[in-house]
Amino acid sequence: MNKSTKGALAAAAAAVLLLGGAGTLAYWTADGSITGAEITSGHLTLDASACEGTSGWSLEGDTFDTSTDTLIPGDTLTKSCNIVVDVEGTHFTQVDIEATTPTGTLAAPWDELTVGATVNGSATGGDDIAVNQGTNNIPVVITVTWPYGSAADNDLNGDLSTTLSSITVTAVQDHQDDAN
Repeated sequence: MNKSTKGALAAAAAAVLLLGGAGTLAYWTADGSITGAEITSGHLTLDASACEGTSGWSLEGDTFDTSTDTLIPGDTLTKSCNIVVDVEGTHFTQVDIEATTPTGTLAAPWDELTVGATVNGSATGGDDIAVNQGTNNIPVVITVTWPYGSAADNDLNGDLSTTLSSITVTAVQDHQDDAN
């Protein structure tokens, strides 16, 4: 076959292909319906009311009555209590808990106080705390320390009082993946 015949056949084949693409394409389709379902979320609540109030404080192991007992530099107060975390959710098996210390500015000498909270035995908070469906009691220890040996302590005559701001305890849902 010569070159011009091959070229003519190629051009004819291209024309047929192009014309075929300009036509309609038929295909079948079908659809169906899937019935929906009602879904419901779980919940997470935290109750710290067992930690509230003036009772339950101890001064280095001894009972401390906030209405009659007094502090001196170097003292550390502690309060042990349980927060109650209530959870519901099919995959709800753990929470992260954090305690945030007061943010207000206290006047001297109270501005030297350090306030901390240990959650579930950890001073940095509780990550991945295992919880069961329903009510969970999680131990919290609050500490208030007045450091000893500050220069400001030497200039004070005593008989001072203040009120600590609230310590905030927060629980955050932690989703455990199947891979964990």
